[in-house]
Amino acid sequence: MFVESALAQVTLDGQIYGIPEFNVVQVTMANSDLLDAAGLSLSDVDGSDWEAMTAANEALTKSEGGKLGVIGVDSKLPEFFPLWAKANGVDLISEDGRTAQLDDPKAVEALEWAVGIYDAQGGFGDVKAFRDSADFFGEGNQFATGVLGAMPMEQWYINVLNDVSPDAPVAFDTVKDRQGEPIAFASGSAWAIPAGAANPEAACRWARVMTAVDSWEAAAKARVDLRNEEGKPFTGLLTGNAEADDLIQGMVTSGGEPWDTAVEAMYEANDHTFALPASPADAEFETAMQDAVNSVLSGEAEPADALAQAQETAQKALDEAWQKMGEEGE
Repeated sequence: MFVESALAQVTLDGQIYGIPEFNVVQVTMANSDLLDAAGLSLSDVDGSDWEAMTAANEALTKSEGGKLGVIGVDSKLPEFFPLWAKANGVDLISEDGRTAQLDDPKAVEALEWAVGIYDAQGGFGDVKAFRDSADFFGEGNQFATGVLGAMPMEQWYINVLNDVSPDAPVAFDTVKDRQGEPIAFASGSAWAIPAGAANPEAACRWARVMTAVDSWEAAAKARVDLRNEEGKPFTGLLTGNAEADDLIQGMVTSGGEPWDTAVEAMYEANDHTFALPASPADAEFETAMQDAVNSVLSGEAEPADALAQAQETAQKALDEAWQKMGEEGE
């Protein structure tokens, strides 16, 4: 009953190590007023056409006296590098979790493009500093104040925006790959029981109850009731449990536009997910990948060189971890 990509993230070498709890995906979020003023549409910033998105970034970006005033497009590096790589047709690690593919030419191309989005705005440092100055969770957020054109963002931010700035000029769609198909990089949380736990049987019962359809239905009903009291819509939940997701989707309450479209995009994205396969060197792989992207963002390395180094580091970690796992299983 669980979402395939969520279950894959807790499955290692054929063994399931956890129960998925929440699923996280991305949707395209944009300021419709800024798009309209620049003669642009959501299709220009949803990732389906990288040349169009580059042009839209330049059209939306505003600077005065060398100081950034409006972020055109935020490609959300380093965290969304796997999204852009997959949109360009490459997985950064093989399906069996044994082979790093960080230096694939398509991955290099994706990083070059996504970093170029920042370079066109004065560099990642300028964009990040301006981004971090925003009232991200408040009514002075980037969309409400008109200082961000578009970005891919996790679906939970839909509820934040609706809660604190329901009248902001926002527009939503799925993120698209370069063939124009919806795509989302799935992550999330799961319940797991550490080796040596004092009472694993009780822990297992707890995790089972917490992820059961009935439990999610009760949680969603409580949220619906609270939102109704506040006069606000319930924008849904992504639980990792496919049956619960279907049930909760039917409990969503209308908030009018653009919120109804936002919820539709969220559920469509959840049907088009991929995830990084699990491996016994997850942390090491993630660190190698993030370090490579950050070195490019800081101007310390070129994409091809950074990813070549990351490939070597990640593959060494994978080989050693899989070997150790095999030895322990003998």
